[in-house]
Amino acid sequence: MQIARHMGASIVMGTSTNDGRRARLKEFGCDLALDTRDAKWPDKVKEATGGKGVDLIVDQVSASVANQNMEAAAILGRIVNVGRLGGMKGEFNFDLHALKRIDYIASLSALAAPKRCASSSRRPRRPVAAIEAGKLSLPIDKTFPLSQAAEALAHMKANAHFGKIVLVV
Repeated sequence: MQIARHMGASIVMGTSTNDGRRARLKEFGCDLALDTRDAKWPDKVKEATGGKGVDLIVDQVSASVANQNMEAAAILGRIVNVGRLGGMKGEFNFDLHALKRIDYIASLSALAAPKRCASSSRRPRRPVAAIEAGKLSLPIDKTFPLSQAAEALAHMKANAHFGKIVLVV
């Protein structure tokens, strides 16, 4: 969300199924926090964008929200899939995908690949300088010693974290 804000997004949205985490999203640049358990969340996205939908979705959930993501995406939108928290298999509406001509990408590195951009003016501005200047902050939920990697994974699988889980040597 912070990177989207840094790169000039006009509206930044975030999701969580947890009320407390949704409330904290504003701290990290979120204008509209949505609960994906609400089947109408794509309608709220379209309402917030004047009916257009969003240009980019960074999807960490996958299966359970794949079709809703496509509903919330704009025509010629991009969905970058970086996680499978909602499962590895699910329904996929191929007609909706084709109708909207959505780029469905399975790697965050594809988001910044200059060859995917038609002109240099559309190339993503990488946020390295903003990170180095301390303008972007990464919430660290919990740090585990490497010897407790199994506990760290259990913490992640329990979906009990807000931000990153760090393993240290």
